[in-house]
Formats: sequence, structure tokens, C-alpha cells
Amino acid sequence: MDLVSIALKGGYLMIILFVISVIAVALFFERWLITKKALKFEQKTFLEILKLIDQQQSTEAAKVCKLSNFSICKILEQGLHQAELDIILAQETIEQSANQFIRGLEKNINTISTFAAVAPLIGFLGTVTGMIRVFFQIQQSETGVDIQVLAGGIWEALITTVGGLIVGIVCIILHNFLINKIEAVAFLIEEKISQVSLHLRRTQK
Repeated sequence: MDLVSIALKGGYLMIILFVISVIAVALFFERWLITKKALKFEQKTFLEILKLIDQQQSTEAAKVCKLSNFSICKILEQGLHQAELDIILAQETIEQSANQFIRGLEKNINTISTFAAVAPLIGFLGTVTGMIRVFFQIQQSETGVDIQVLAGGIWEALITTVGGLIVGIVCIILHNFLINKIEAVAFLIEEKISQVSLHLRRTQK
């Protein structure tokens, strides 16, 4: 008996677990590709931006950001447009853009976390309903308890528990992996914003 045949014996709840696993994996790859792109960074471009800021050419620095495909540059762009008018406002705008960007990265992360919590519960539900069905069949049987029927019904009922635990464990791993990636992006953004803010404050002196 292959794994597919065994899984199908778990009933319709196994189909729900399968759908959850497919959605979780799809969300994972979608978020992973976005965080991977966010971690891309070119030091040469960033140094050029800092040099323009030191020369009090924040507008030109903003243009460099606009032409760049790196996420950190997109975060800096709007704030640098305002730097020549109000540096404090520019810093606040950059920080706000960074916070919005990080919140965007966290989109659908909670969905994977929810799947990690719900999947085992669905598995337990399948086991409980399966056991109820087994004992109901035993009660209705006129020939008494058949140990083979009982054992077969129990292992079929336990399949959903195994499926739920597997899906839950995988979802936890995927969730934690993405959280670590997002923290890495947040650290990179915070580091670069601090450098930009330092150079902006120097231009005030």
C-alpha cells in the first residue's frame, strides 16, 4: 500500500490538510522570493548616495535611488527628496518608509503561523471522529468485536493525526525561516538608515 492510498484512508480531513500544506508552501515561496530580493544590496550605489548627501545634493541622491532596483534605495528615495528642506522630516519619512516596507514583508506570515497551529487540531479531530465511527460500527455489529476490524479502524483514524502533525511541523519550520529572513532584512535596513541619518546630520553643521 503506497502513501497516497494510506493518506486517502484518512478521509476528507486529509484533503483539507493537503490544501493547507499547498497554500502554506505557496505563501512561503512567495515571501521567500520577496525577502531574498530585499536582501540584495550594492555597496557601490550606497556609497554614491552618501557622497551626494555629503555634497548637500540630496535631490541627486534621490534620483540615484529612483534609478536603483534595490529595496533600501526605494526606502530612502522619498526622504532624500525632502532632505534639502527639512532634514528631521526627511529622517522621519525614511523611518516611516522602512516600517511600511517591513510590515509589507510580514504579510501572510501570520497565515502560515495559523496553519501551524490549526493543522494538528484538524488531525486530532479526524482521529476523534474516526474513533467514534469505529465504536459505532462495533456497537451495531451483531457478531461481536472483530479485533481486525477494530485495529484497522483505529489505524485509519490515527492517519489524520500523523498528517496534521506533519503539516504543522513543516509550517512551523517555514514560518521561523521567514521570520529569520525578515529580521535580517530589518537589520540591514536599520544599519543603512543609521548611516544615511548620520551623513544628513553632518550637512547641518
